[in-house]
Amino acid sequence: MNRRALLTTVATGGAVALAGCSTLGESCGPPTGTFDRPRDRWPASGYDPTNTSYAPAGPSSGETQWRTDREAGEGPRLNGWFSSPIVGDDAVYVATRQFDGHDHDYPGYLVALDDETGELQWRVELPSLASGDPTLAGDTILVGDLGGTLHAVSTAGERRWTQELGAAVRTPTIVGEHVYVLDSSATVYGFTLDGERCWEYRQSNVWDRLLGGDAFAANSAPAVDDSRVYVAVQANPDGDETAHVVAFDHEGHEEWRYRFPTGYRPPNTPAVVDETVLVTGGDQIVALDAVTGEHQWRFVVGHRHTGAPATDGERVYVGAKNLYALDVDDGNEQWRVVNYGVSDSLGWTKSVPFMGRPAVTDDAIYLRAGAFDSSDGSRLWGDLAEETVLESNYTTRYYSWHSMAPLSVTTDALYLSHQSQGVTKIA
Repeated sequence: MNRRALLTTVATGGAVALAGCSTLGESCGPPTGTFDRPRDRWPASGYDPTNTSYAPAGPSSGETQWRTDREAGEGPRLNGWFSSPIVGDDAVYVATRQFDGHDHDYPGYLVALDDETGELQWRVELPSLASGDPTLAGDTILVGDLGGTLHAVSTAGERRWTQELGAAVRTPTIVGEHVYVLDSSATVYGFTLDGERCWEYRQSNVWDRLLGGDAFAANSAPAVDDSRVYVAVQANPDGDETAHVVAFDHEGHEEWRYRFPTGYRPPNTPAVVDETVLVTGGDQIVALDAVTGEHQWRFVVGHRHTGAPATDGERVYVGAKNLYALDVDDGNEQWRVVNYGVSDSLGWTKSVPFMGRPAVTDDAIYLRAGAFDSSDGSRLWGDLAEETVLESNYTTRYYSWHSMAPLSVTTDALYLSHQSQGVTKIA
């Protein structure tokens, strides 16, 4: 038995095999193809199918190269929040997303920005605001909207296919020719990259709903490795909220389920590394054995909301009020970047929690507009862009549970989304 398996399960949660929910549809088989860890692209909000946010390299310094905003290009104003920036060969792709947790009668847009200039190359209108981040595979971009439609668009801005899901579509995860995605009711879907529906898994069936069983919600992307698909969902979003981490084989059959208390927000996108599943919800991060679902360790942050985790296989990096680096084996804190905030003209200290998932490379940890040493958290270059982040009409309290500044990196550039102001390239 390995070291992780010797760790005991805490009283606040537990793994349960086969929770009794039904699987529908036919399997397309296991995923084909591998992820090549590109140096010049960032194809998904979590970088790879396991959502580690761990790329080979990032920039060693940088100045602002360009910025774009809601008025970019000709056409209607880009209402909504800006998604995580997805970086392709010559373009940066971003979707305008649902904001403040409520539906709005705005169309959404998937837009392509020129990587060199930031100028808008094209926009594709969606029937409603996006409800997840876009994901890139080859020359195809997938993005879902609030109305429950999953859209496939070419990198030239041409519509390819759509699939109707049961509720708002979250961020897709792509592995080779396979696509996995959750909707807001926590139903899990498997597709091929050409739009063929393979299977779906509903967290509750019609009898559960009629007899007052659990309701479910989700606002995350699946994590996928060679053996399983892992999702993090929330039971009873309007009552006694509980996070469920669920593992499926690639045929769509549930293998195990782990529960732990969470806050009123659904748990974040999980990450998987070395047969360990890392997931955050409420004020904590938990580590689970990927094969059995057994609890390995838990770390509680000093904030009621926690961002999605990133990992390089040695440490786990997770943002809350501060950014924490934890040992991946036992969860012990290695260092932290403290969020001191800035003072305004009246002498009040303002800050926005570090909820955005950091980007991780072999040389640095990237947070907002700067880089930090992965061994001790010391600043390497850049800054936290606190003044820029605070330049909005929203209160800092409102952002206590929002990922305010999602980012992506390539070998020579950092791309930063301000959710209400636009996208910045630092190179």
